Order: sequence, then C-alpha cells, then structure tokens
Amino acid sequence: MAERRNNSHYYSQHHPVGKRRNIKRGNHKALTIFIFVGLFVYLMGYVIAFATKPQISIETVNYGTIDSPQSLKGLIIRDEYVVKSTMAGEPEYFYAENEKVPKNAVVCTVKDTGTTDTIEGEIKKIDKSILEIQKKRTDISSYSDDVQRVEESITNSVDNTAYKFVNNNVSDMYNLKLDIQSQINIRNNIWINESTESTGDLTAQRNKYQSQLSGASASFKASESGIMTLMIDNLENTITPDVRTNISADQIAMTVQPKYISKSMNVEKDSPLFKIIKSNTWYVVSYVPNDVASKWKVGDTMNLYTTYDEQELSTDVKIESMKQDKKETYVVFKADKKLIDFLPIRTMEFKIRQESYTGFKIPNDSIVEKTFLKIPNDCIIDNLDSKSVIVANANGEGNAVKVKILKSDDNYSYVCQDFKTLKIGDVIMRGTGKDAGKFTISDVVTYKCVYVANSSIAEYVIVDVLGSNSEYSIVKANTQYGLKVYDKIVSDAKSVKEDESVN
Repeated sequence: MAERRNNSHYYSQHHPVGKRRNIKRGNHKALTIFIFVGLFVYLMGYVIAFATKPQISIETVNYGTIDSPQSLKGLIIRDEYVVKSTMAGEPEYFYAENEKVPKNAVVCTVKDTGTTDTIEGEIKKIDKSILEIQKKRTDISSYSDDVQRVEESITNSVDNTAYKFVNNNVSDMYNLKLDIQSQINIRNNIWINESTESTGDLTAQRNKYQSQLSGASASFKASESGIMTLMIDNLENTITPDVRTNISADQIAMTVQPKYISKSMNVEKDSPLFKIIKSNTWYVVSYVPNDVASKWKVGDTMNLYTTYDEQELSTDVKIESMKQDKKETYVVFKADKKLIDFLPIRTMEFKIRQESYTGFKIPNDSIVEKTFLKIPNDCIIDNLDSKSVIVANANGEGNAVKVKILKSDDNYSYVCQDFKTLKIGDVIMRGTGKDAGKFTISDVVTYKCVYVANSSIAEYVIVDVLGSNSEYSIVKANTQYGLKVYDKIVSDAKSVKEDESVN
C-alpha cells in the first residue's frame, strides 16, 4: 500500500492533469486564431481583387444606321504659274483679285518710286511749257480742227447738264467734272504730242525723260490667260498636275499657309507679283484607309467638303485614279467647280459625303485587329463537333490540332495564329490517302474583330466594317462567322482578353 501511494505521488508530480488540459486548450485557441486570420486575409484579398478588377462593359448588338464621313488629309493641285518682279519698286495692278485675265494682258507695273517721281515732275514742267506755247498758236495748228471739236464737246456737256443743277444734284456735278477733265486731257495730249519748231527743244527733252522713265519701271504680262490671284505658297512649280499621281504622304500631311501679296507694299526683286490659274480643272490627292476606299471605284462622283475661315466649303469631285497599298489607297479626286472658293487653300482636312450605311451598330472601341493564318480548305479535317488540321513533326508523324475557323471563302479558311499549337512555318497535311501532300503555312491576313460574351468566356469573331464615324461603326449583319442580332459584345476590347471570364 505504501509503495502504491509512492508511485501515485510520483506520477502526480511528473504528469499533472490540469497542466495537460491547459496545453490542449491553448493549442485549440491558437489554431482557431490562425484559421480566422487566414480566412480574413483571403476574404480581404478577394474583395481587393474584385474592387480593382477592370469592369467589363457589355452591350447587345442591334441594327443601326450612321452617316460615315471620315476625316482625311488632302493636298490641292492646280494648273498655275507665278510671275515674279525683275526689279524692286512699287507695284500697280490693273486687275482685281480672282478676275479673268486675257493672254498677254499687262497685269501690273512696277516702278522705282525714287527715280520716277523726279522724272515725272520734270515731264509735268515740260508739258506745262508746251501747252502755254500751243495755246498761243491754235489757229495755225495742224490739229486745230481736232482741238476745236474737243472744246465744242466741252461746251455741249456744260449746256446739257446745266438744267440738272437746279435740284443741287451733287452726283451730276461730279460726272460733269469728270467729263470735262477727260476732254481737256484729250486736248492737252494733242498739243503735247504735236511736233513744231517752237516746241522742238521741249519735245526732245520730254522724250529723253520718257526714255529714262521707261527704264525705271517695268510691265508684267500674263503669258497665258486665266484667273489672277495674289495668294502665293511657293509650291506652284513643284505641286503640278503632271505629278498628281505621285505625291508622298509627307507632302500631303504638311501644313501650308498661303501668303497674300499686298497691293500697297513695295516688292523686292525676284519676289512674286501675282499668280495665274490657267484651268478651271483642279485636283485633290489623299491617302485613304483601305476599308473606306474599298467601297469606291474610279469614276465615282461624290461630295467633298471642308471648313475654312469658320465656313463650310464643298464641291462635287470625281475619282480620277486609285492606287492601293497594304493599308491605304492613294486617290486622285478631280474637280471642275468652285475653283475660286478653294483658292486660299493648299492643304486641308476634308470629308466625303456618302450614302448612309445600315447594319449592326457597334462602338469603335469594341473593335480590335487580329492576325489570321491562311489555310487551304483541303487541309481542314471536318469532325463531328470540331475542325482540325494535321501538323507534321520532325519525325514525319502527324498530330491533330483543333482549329477554330473565323472566316472562309472558296479556297481558304482563316484561323487565328496560336504560337503554342499553330503558327507560320508549320507544315500541315493536305488531302488524304495516297495523294496527301504537305503545305507550309506562310501567309497571314489581318481582320477586325470583336469579343462576343454570350457565355461566361469572351471569344472573338471577325466583323466586316462598312463605315465609321468618330464613335460608332456599322458592320455587315448576319455573316456566316460574324455577329448575329442580339449577340452580347465587350464594349471596350482593351478591357478583356480572349477566353477571359466576363462574369
């Protein structure tokens, strides 16, 4: 009995019951706290991820109509030439801006004002002296009959107009003054140009000064008829109709502001005096996106319009030529109207009015470009619920790879390039049986697509854009592989990736 009590005492000292229970309770409490903290961190992470995840906006496809004038850059080309001054001086113009000028007509003169003013002053003094001498000998002048008729004309003008002054009509008085002055000038010119012994020395001096005066001034003619303008941009000799089919994109993209030649300012030697537009036919050249130009053809007539000085200018143009490149088409528009309206313009942003487009109306932001592999139709294996191709490996064996066809025609099917399973350079089997061959994938094409979100996963389909404005595009409706009415699409293609959940 004593030994049992001793053992019991020993056990109670080394294995206390209360202490074991406290250890177990402490372990359970720590585990509970750990689990709670873990769940809290997980929930907070989920909340943060949900809050920071980009919101994917979805909208339903439906029919719509838009007018699709696309803004384009254009360069105007005219058949024109510039006349420059051969001397410095003061110009005097004889034709108004935008006036029709005949061939060989004197458009303006330029004179050295410092020299001509002095010479013209001396000529006036000589003319006065000649007139004083001639007045004293009109009775024996060989032109006395002409002078008499002029003076009779002056008398008749006064007699016929005198009764009008009763009403104090100022305009009649002004007209009479002009008429009398004109007749006097005619008489004076008769006397001045008559050569006599008494005026011989004066006439010789006058001729000498006239010769000096002609050397101090120059006349400038229009070598060919046309419209005269004072708007110059220094491109007249380089941007000509002869090169209208070969203007670079940089030339069209530049901004040119024509300068106006002031009639009241002196000109420098070799500076432009005026410009003559020889023909009413003019051109606009532009690089047009292929998706827009593909709906046009040579000979089409359309309305071109732009804004200048806060006013809309428009004219009908005809497509003269088209040259397509990879992304853009070089178009030459020909016009034969509204030449004067567009004279102040060399480069411009313009739009083309066309018919409205009808189809599915979708946001421009929903459209994204994708690259597709071009695969012959006889390489496609049609299974019950899928389509595939056989990719040949280095050992000559073939692996079946499922493909999703987004578009097809009579000869080819188009599938999106997937660098993991199918890409450019892969060799696929063509045909079946003994006649089976091999085809190396080498061609790709780019199509516009949208992400369809009818299910919880975003998948893209090809769309055929008919026309666009700044916000929306009209795409062809109910194509074989394209959109269908009431499809749900992602409004902003940048907010989602293919096969991403849109829930």
